Amino acid sequence: MSKTGSQESWASQNFDFDALYRGESPGEGIAPMTTPPWDTKEPSESVIAWQTAGWVHGDVLDIGCGLGDNAIYLAKNGHMVTGLDISSTALITAERRAKDAGVDVKFAVTDSTKLDGYTDAFDTVIDIGLFHSLDNDGRRSYAAAVHRATRPGATLLLSCFSDAEQAEDDRLTQPGRPAVSEQTLRDVLGGAGWDIESLEPARWRREIDGNDLEMAFWYVRAQRRN
Repeated sequence: MSKTGSQESWASQNFDFDALYRGESPGEGIAPMTTPPWDTKEPSESVIAWQTAGWVHGDVLDIGCGLGDNAIYLAKNGHMVTGLDISSTALITAERRAKDAGVDVKFAVTDSTKLDGYTDAFDTVIDIGLFHSLDNDGRRSYAAAVHRATRPGATLLLSCFSDAEQAEDDRLTQPGRPAVSEQTLRDVLGGAGWDIESLEPARWRREIDGNDLEMAFWYVRAQRRN
């Protein structure tokens, strides 16, 4: 499968994340994974940095929360956190990890491009790796839904794959790694009522299965336009 076709598979509604978390193939031509490569069982470095900088405030939404480690970390730091994900299978693990950690996080299955039932509900939204998994229409719907779900003065903290470089490791590039340009972030977020206050390139280094990985990300901090 070509890189272009693979990236379209990731960034499409045909990619079944619930199947992925069940250890099954999430889409045509995509091999199943025993454990998703992003399951580090610890909070993201970007979330730790945002918390340390004091940018996380009020009621927090972890959108696309997956297995819940970022939501749990923020709850441990005194925040009221809601974790939403499209995968009910992922949330079973998230709820167990939250219970084991002794924190209260509200988890629910929700489509991130709609956020039905959530209006004026959150002051901070964190997104680790959801935005880049959506197609173009999904990204626009997501940005509008997150705006509607937040209150005046809300902050959006987002980390997504950058188009600055392509990853070389098969675990992260098969079926393909979607990448987002700076212009896409500015167009989509700006068009939905978010003013980008900080957009910084970052590099992610980690050892997985004995391999040193280095990947390019965008770290975004945006303010809700009222």
